[in-house]
Amino acid sequence: MTNFVDYLFENSRLSNRPFLLESDVVITHAQLYNTVNEIASALFERYGSGNHILLISENNYFFIASYLAIIKSGNTAVLVETKISEKDLAQVVHSCPLVAYFAQEKLLDLFNGPSVDVYTENDLNSLSKRKFEFCESVHPEDVAVIIFTSGSTGTKKGVMLTHKNLIANTESILGYLHLTESDRVCVVLPFFYCYGASLLHTHIRAGGSVVLNNKIFLGSVIKDINQYECTGFSGVPSTFQILINKTHFLSEEFPSLRYFTQAGGQLPNKYIQLIVDAFPQKEFFVMYGATEATARLSYLPPHLVKEKMGSIGKGIPGVTLEVLDRNGLPIKPGEIGEITAMGDNIMKGYYNDPEGTAVAVRGGRYYTGDLATVDEDGYIYVVGRSKNIIKSGGYRISPNEIEDLILSLEEVSGCVVVGVPDDVMGEAVIAVVQSGGAERENVSAKIMSLCNTTLPSYKVPMGIEFIDEYPLNSSNKVDRNRLKAVIMDRRSQK
Repeated sequence: MTNFVDYLFENSRLSNRPFLLESDVVITHAQLYNTVNEIASALFERYGSGNHILLISENNYFFIASYLAIIKSGNTAVLVETKISEKDLAQVVHSCPLVAYFAQEKLLDLFNGPSVDVYTENDLNSLSKRKFEFCESVHPEDVAVIIFTSGSTGTKKGVMLTHKNLIANTESILGYLHLTESDRVCVVLPFFYCYGASLLHTHIRAGGSVVLNNKIFLGSVIKDINQYECTGFSGVPSTFQILINKTHFLSEEFPSLRYFTQAGGQLPNKYIQLIVDAFPQKEFFVMYGATEATARLSYLPPHLVKEKMGSIGKGIPGVTLEVLDRNGLPIKPGEIGEITAMGDNIMKGYYNDPEGTAVAVRGGRYYTGDLATVDEDGYIYVVGRSKNIIKSGGYRISPNEIEDLILSLEEVSGCVVVGVPDDVMGEAVIAVVQSGGAERENVSAKIMSLCNTTLPSYKVPMGIEFIDEYPLNSSNKVDRNRLKAVIMDRRSQK
């Protein structure tokens, strides 16, 4: 089978069109392909194939070239987040035998005297001295990448993605986004995160280009989109919420921009409406996925965003997406079940965790742990993550409905609903709110009035907490576990 990297460069390996634009750096497709080949050849000569090589770096040329070269050499790229703790990194290293590390120089302090070879940005030139094309054949089920999940729900799991998985997912995304060599995406999502990686993959395959934005202040993406004439921009919910609440994003015109994509969690309807109203000529793709699915499982076509507000759409091409009840049967409209998926993009399994794999993938079907309903047309609406369901007073409560209701208030710019331990109810429903400069007592009163008149009593929050900034994980999603810990600490001190 074709190596995933050869598949990516099949149409662009000789192209002098720009691929990477970062500050004053411009790298063409041909330059990148040649560098990747040279490094891959050096890696194969030194380590052979079928080994694990760790990569930890921010988004930059070093990450891109190293990542692709590891896969091209027939080895497996092991990706970890840049904000990983020394303890968690030690856990990964202990569980996954490595022959080498590729590490950004400023992150070397995370390693405690590694006993294997370590390569930094300064070593790329010495590795890329060969001037011939390297080709290492692979089997479709060979593992190309292991992505260790953020660990917000417990022990980190290494998701094993094969060459077949990556090719299938890339082909599908290219199809529904209609990407071409003219497309250029502004990237703020990290490449060690499956959503960020998919932006890299699709734009290499299409012959397009990427603009890297690693700046802390998200408002700088406005300048980058316009300066580099980007056609696409992708973000998780917090990306768009920060842009709307803290920049002049909605008042921009973005003449070059063709589309937005959003995944990585449910963006509240309030914000989706603001974006589609502000940019009626731009396509807004709501998407849904998981690392275990090589990033993508479903999308909602832009022309249906208003009609099917809140829906994640239907399965992407090549994926059978179904919502099943406890008996494994498709649910009827109005019922709640678990989202499941089948397709060539479903992971091989969790590294060194057959028990966890057996729970997540059964009979070739991936069980997401997400609860959802469907409408009469078969469009799927996520109710909530099963692990985020609040169990209060004998009721199972999804945070989503409460969050959307509270966000309908003009004074509220952010809302995350969590359950915290309660001696009487089991868990207390707590709304954690951002409200800008509004008077908090008045906002709190408005929230309670709205909830009391709209929601059944068991869903009404037992408390309102205000926060300036939500704790985010390495993928810029709200870290609900850390948020709960903050709220529990606050409440214990009252």
